[in-house]
Amino acid sequence: MKTVVIVGGGSGGMSTANHLAYKLRDNIKNGDVKVVLFDGSGQHYYQPGFLEIPFDMMAPASTYKPMLRLAAEGVTIIQEFVTEVDLKNSVVKSEKQKINYDYIVIATGARYDYDSIPGLREGTDNFYSLENAISLKKKLNSYKGGKIVVGVSSMPYKCTPAPLEAVFMLNDYFTRRGMRDKVEIEYTYPMPMAFPNKEISDISLKMFEEKGIKSSLGFQLKSVDANARELISQNGEKISYDLALIVPPHKGNKLMENSEVVDKMGWINVDGFTLNIKGYENAFAIGDSTNLQVSKAGSVADAEAVVVSERIAQSLRGEEPITTYDGTGGALMLTGIGKASMINSDYTHKPIMQPESYSFYWLKLIYNNLYWNMTARPVLSGVIP
Repeated sequence: MKTVVIVGGGSGGMSTANHLAYKLRDNIKNGDVKVVLFDGSGQHYYQPGFLEIPFDMMAPASTYKPMLRLAAEGVTIIQEFVTEVDLKNSVVKSEKQKINYDYIVIATGARYDYDSIPGLREGTDNFYSLENAISLKKKLNSYKGGKIVVGVSSMPYKCTPAPLEAVFMLNDYFTRRGMRDKVEIEYTYPMPMAFPNKEISDISLKMFEEKGIKSSLGFQLKSVDANARELISQNGEKISYDLALIVPPHKGNKLMENSEVVDKMGWINVDGFTLNIKGYENAFAIGDSTNLQVSKAGSVADAEAVVVSERIAQSLRGEEPITTYDGTGGALMLTGIGKASMINSDYTHKPIMQPESYSFYWLKLIYNNLYWNMTARPVLSGVIP
């Protein structure tokens, strides 16, 4: 029997497992192949929904489901955290067992390194976890006015448009409450642009000007003074706030941090086309865990999952794996309450931001519900019968 192990049950890991279950369903039924998914949490989260919780666009309970309900027939879920991956000997160890594998897909995502910036944890808020999103919702509901700063502490980070989305949502949220004139909104970014792509940055800055939103570009956060409510940059610049929504520093998962296959930030080195962990033909990494210069987003993880599952299936069928990843990624970007845009890119095309529209906004709302059966368990796309 051949064993395929997936480590991590996020968008990339769950999608990989379910795609493999379909592609190899006869092999699995015959006992020739086993697909194993490790994740100790037991829950699968729709992370884009976290940003929408504070603005009453999505209920907290709608952002997660048990993995056992999402896994296709043929996927073995082991609700244990993997503690070690031995790439050289093709072995994974969890809290309770050890398994030899023939192929492995690491989809462990990113982790938040709050402690690298003094004062960040106690002095700021964010929407990058369910708990933080719920906490932020409560604070916004009772907010009476003042200065709100939305910023990014360092690069890279998950869902590149998310901070911009938060700014635009805040603008409309307080406008609808009839108190926009009582709220000052400022956006900080560690680059000299508002977004890694200049064209999208220019569009965003124009929108800032139209909406009365300030920006401090090139602001590299060094520390936070929680008592004085100040953000302090590397060069000593200070920005005061009443409420600060700061994207925390991201690093690779601790599982692989001492491995020779990761860079200094813990991101796994992979081939940009095959998604193989460099030096290992039977090992892959996808999603936020990699060092690829693509957006750390669910759409990217899903696109990579399709490629990796097909390459593994081709190999197990005795074929030469030929499917490759082209850098495809896309995102529906909220530009306010009732408006959204679409951003698309790949290795050969720079990100393009479509004009905002009501249609994109509704497409975003529809996808919030379709995600479970289109991406996590891709029934609607015809992948799983």
